[in-house]
Amino acid sequence: MAVFELTSGENDLNEIHQYQMGRYISSNEAVWRILNFPIHERHPTVIHLSVHLENGQRVYFTTENAAQRVQAPQETTLTSFFRLCTEDEFARTLLYNQVPKYYTWNNGNKTWQRRKQGQVVPEQEGIRSSDALGRVYTVHPTNSECFHLRLLLHEVRGPTSFTDLRTFDGRVCETYKQACQLRGLLEDDEHWNKALEEAAASRSPKILRNLFAVMLQTCSMSSPEQLWMHHKENLSEDILHKAGIQQQNMELDYCDVIFNRALIDIEDKIILLGGSDLKSFGLPQPNRNQDSVLPSEERTERNYDTDVLTAYIEENEPKLVPDQKEAFDTITKAVFDRSGGIFFLDAPGGTGKTFLINLLLAKVRQRKEIALAVASSGIAATLLTGGRTAHSAFRLPLNLANTETPTCNISRNSGKAKILKDCKLIVWDECTMSHKAAFEALDVTLKDIRRNNNIMGGVTMVLAGDFRQTLPVIPRGTRADEMQACLKSSYLWNGIQRLGLTTNMRVHLNGEPSAQQFADNLLQLGNGAMTPDNQDGCIEMQRIGRIVKTQQELKEAVFSNVSQHFFDHSWLCQRAILAPRNEDVSIMNKQLLLELPGSVQVYKSIDTTCDTNEAVNYPADFLNTLEPSGVPSHTLELKIGAPIMLLRNLHPPSLCNGTRLCIKKLMPNIIEATIMTGQFAGEDVFIPRIPIIPSDFPFQFKRLQFPVRLSFAMSINKAQGQSLKVVGLDLLKPCFSHGQLYVGCSRVGNVDNLYILAPDGRTTNIVYPEAL
Repeated sequence: MAVFELTSGENDLNEIHQYQMGRYISSNEAVWRILNFPIHERHPTVIHLSVHLENGQRVYFTTENAAQRVQAPQETTLTSFFRLCTEDEFARTLLYNQVPKYYTWNNGNKTWQRRKQGQVVPEQEGIRSSDALGRVYTVHPTNSECFHLRLLLHEVRGPTSFTDLRTFDGRVCETYKQACQLRGLLEDDEHWNKALEEAAASRSPKILRNLFAVMLQTCSMSSPEQLWMHHKENLSEDILHKAGIQQQNMELDYCDVIFNRALIDIEDKIILLGGSDLKSFGLPQPNRNQDSVLPSEERTERNYDTDVLTAYIEENEPKLVPDQKEAFDTITKAVFDRSGGIFFLDAPGGTGKTFLINLLLAKVRQRKEIALAVASSGIAATLLTGGRTAHSAFRLPLNLANTETPTCNISRNSGKAKILKDCKLIVWDECTMSHKAAFEALDVTLKDIRRNNNIMGGVTMVLAGDFRQTLPVIPRGTRADEMQACLKSSYLWNGIQRLGLTTNMRVHLNGEPSAQQFADNLLQLGNGAMTPDNQDGCIEMQRIGRIVKTQQELKEAVFSNVSQHFFDHSWLCQRAILAPRNEDVSIMNKQLLLELPGSVQVYKSIDTTCDTNEAVNYPADFLNTLEPSGVPSHTLELKIGAPIMLLRNLHPPSLCNGTRLCIKKLMPNIIEATIMTGQFAGEDVFIPRIPIIPSDFPFQFKRLQFPVRLSFAMSINKAQGQSLKVVGLDLLKPCFSHGQLYVGCSRVGNVDNLYILAPDGRTTNIVYPEAL
């Protein structure tokens, strides 16, 4: 024990005080100090930047200098930044919070000065950079003008004055809030109005009504009735034209009857999307004719052309191979005998699972019965006739893992409940991806709605998938957590009858011996049967695909001459680069975007906390840096012709989470794109900005952004359920979860079309034997 203190020389011994002040210095600390190692360190340097209104800075004075400080107050970091921008050309390229990286604050004369140490900035004479960070003091939203001034400082580069900060396109705004609105930094109904104006000038009224329905359902608009009144003629133009042809009177003018028909069409779409009528949005309730007594959803599910279905069945049923035929007969017998039950269709890639499912759906719908097709992923849903994602179709809770007794959000008297009560078959594709709680929630709901205590309320249900593929994603979960969330851990599993597909259809139809060898290798990979190296547990990938050595070689192999072929949607949608992690996918997408001709259009999100009081703790510039899973980035960089993927269900079944599209036109408030995959390929659609609230943070914030991301590359998990012609697999960072490697490799049907980037052509293969 050592005690250090200053004494006055008097003998005033205080043992209690000495004990309290005593320290034990260990040998480790002693050596550290003897060798002059640093005791504490702060890195990087953080410079606090003041924010205030014009002449609103704090002024510190004494009795001697009070008059001087009133006449000439000292400069602040903000006012000195304005002066710096008038004098220094390089400073005019910077945001306020970027200044400390290149300049130091001289507290003596209150000025910013160029750094004399640090890395030289290329092509900028006399400019050096450091890793210093600038942080602007936070402001509460109730201090409105200062709050919006702070927003502008994070958006406007090189302002020379407070007035310059309020100027946009040559117009000087009266308030900082107005300047923020003109720059699109705030959410208001004018944004939705501009989006509809841009869409009306571009496409047909029918597509415009689809857009308006999506905006009503997802965008939380404050005055939807005003938008309807302003755009109702654009929304009804085709209806007026058809009425003029029918009545042989092309001079027919708009009237309540025309608008009523448009409202009926919009309400039908709204009901399909969310089950609400127009009255709940404050819009006029349309008058419906007697021929519309069936709920909109039920009309949709029963409105299949039986002649077309009959022709489809007669053409394709004879093509079934023995194992498909056995499964087809077993399931249809259960449906038409009303015996019910759950069947699990174990179908590895290439065995014709989607073909069989669509034939089952057609067989039931041919008899005017209801057959529901859902999938765990949006990509898989687009491949099924009338397919939707399971969360959208059954209104499953978003936070299934954290809900003790989850149930579907479907009331017994709703139109959705009527469909579930009358349906004869439910098909759930890619079921192995879904949390077991989703199936248990549906089981509870069906038993209640159908008043039947048999499993799934007595309805026949087909669960299709492959347990060699990825299991439910559990954030920060362990292997045990993933297995606990798996369908095999559910009480439902013991009551499931298993059916298997084993015939490789590529070999059966095309006689490709190499396809059979590739399929056998994939099964070994998925079953974990490939012998790993004893030292590092890696497996050789040469048998699975072609090995490439660099990312550039991988890009050239998959997207060869992309600048010449990108306009061909069939070429573009048949290829993708896959990687296990989203950050690697983002880097690859940005690199490939640069290879397309044309200029980049940048879209920035509007991020706000749901609780206004939290805005001080989580300012907008911090929210902009967050990258939640399944949520678009704050900054979207897009080009016309680039492939994109939808991240939300906007208008099922055509616009599902996972649908791939090609950008046709980029407008300030709307994106026009062409669907590239599924039954709706070739259809043009509008995509608006929508508010998205991530659920995996300790606080809630809302991001208003286009729900898309580039899809040159995508994560392996996102690609599950999609068949491609050419695939590149970036395994520089290895797979980290069960089935990821199998999913990535099984997206193609031929070894010659799979390009693999892995260190020394080897990688780890994670397989949970208990999941198979």
